[in-house]
Amino acid sequence: MEDLIVITRPEMLSGEAGIINQLFAHGLARLHVRKPGVPEAEVRALLEQIEPQHRDRIALHQHHQLAAALGITGLHFTENDRLAQREAHLKELKDNGFTISTSLHDPADLETLSHCFDYAFLGPVYDSISKEGYRSKLPADFRLEKYSFPGKVIALGGIHAENLKQIQEIGFNGAALLGSIWQNPDNAIAQFELLKAFQSSFSHPTFQQTSSIPGLKPGAMDSKIASGNENGNDPFLTTKAIHCPRFQPGDRGGITDVVDKFHFISNETSELSHVDSIRIALQAGCRWIQLRVKDRREEEVLPIAWEATRLCDSYGAKLIINDFPLVALAVEAYGLHLGLTDMPVPEARTLVGEKMIIGGTANTWEDVVRRIEEGADYIGLGPFRFTSTKQNLSPILGIAGYRTLMSQMQEAGHSTPIIAIGGITPDDIGLIRTAGLHGVAMSAALIGAADPQETFYQIQQALC
Repeated sequence: MEDLIVITRPEMLSGEAGIINQLFAHGLARLHVRKPGVPEAEVRALLEQIEPQHRDRIALHQHHQLAAALGITGLHFTENDRLAQREAHLKELKDNGFTISTSLHDPADLETLSHCFDYAFLGPVYDSISKEGYRSKLPADFRLEKYSFPGKVIALGGIHAENLKQIQEIGFNGAALLGSIWQNPDNAIAQFELLKAFQSSFSHPTFQQTSSIPGLKPGAMDSKIASGNENGNDPFLTTKAIHCPRFQPGDRGGITDVVDKFHFISNETSELSHVDSIRIALQAGCRWIQLRVKDRREEEVLPIAWEATRLCDSYGAKLIINDFPLVALAVEAYGLHLGLTDMPVPEARTLVGEKMIIGGTANTWEDVVRRIEEGADYIGLGPFRFTSTKQNLSPILGIAGYRTLMSQMQEAGHSTPIIAIGGITPDDIGLIRTAGLHGVAMSAALIGAADPQETFYQIQQALC
């Protein structure tokens, strides 16, 4: 799929221009300003607050006379407006450099649609998110027929992350987003990032690096602070130093060397945030960080992941995202970790591609075998003992359980790295290593230590 287009809410929103500027800063290709009941003066005031360099990516649904004065090159015609236009007028607009679009409700209208239009919205494809009672009129087995229309056809109505892939399979060139972006304006940027990440997961199934600069993450260049954010406190818009190495598919040949022996799992307490705990671990010396945020929506986790990304990049550390593959895609994490009740590894692999390491949790021998057969790059095996940092704890394994499972691993000829997890302290590492495990994961034992640096040194010595 080529295009994601955002359409504004029909009413004016508080802080709308600032959100729009941020959307453009995060790669929005095109914005449709649709304000059918709003006076021209108010629409003009909104447009004047949008940074001038973005205005050639705007299409106006109403008040077309504002376009020339403000450097706007996109004009959209509703279905009724389109029927009132003469072909000569449409050609004149094209000759004057305008990009023109229109809306359709009947796919058959594509057969007679003027070729002057660069693209057309067709919908509702699904039941609308923003308009109650605005139902899809397309059959369940619908496949797009463009006839001879040379322009793009953009799906409109009820678009969200879960049906983006189907939009592509049906034959659309892109999707127009309204309710999925503006349902909660405070989360508009996070929602857009997640939709972009999901789009990239099937547009580029091998998740290939697109930057020509080795080690530079796409989109990581300096971003201009958006309007209304003069203090630069938006986690999406601050500059990042890029140091973190990327996982390469060829590394799986030596996966034991790739997977660190010490994994830090982020934790949130009444005194510390997840990011605070990660900062302590990085300062102590840890370079494998797993962001584990539970019981929150993706759009809430994404800003935390961006902060964690900036921190890990500045230390050259590898960031693993627990449970949220779209968040991992959005921040281009080193890896993804999946719990027993999370998405299966193969399904996650189709989303994040090969250029991301995937680990999975296990508690029993059946879990271990399933993870290996699924293609997990490493396994977090536990819990070793009771831990207060995790709810719904699986049965405790203890050192005897580890020895039994590692013996079964050896007999079966499996070599997937196994990481012990759950209530582990530095004093446990010696026994865990003699049981044959590759490494350990800790949280409270490190951030709760009187001297985290000294504790990390002790851990490293025990893991040698």
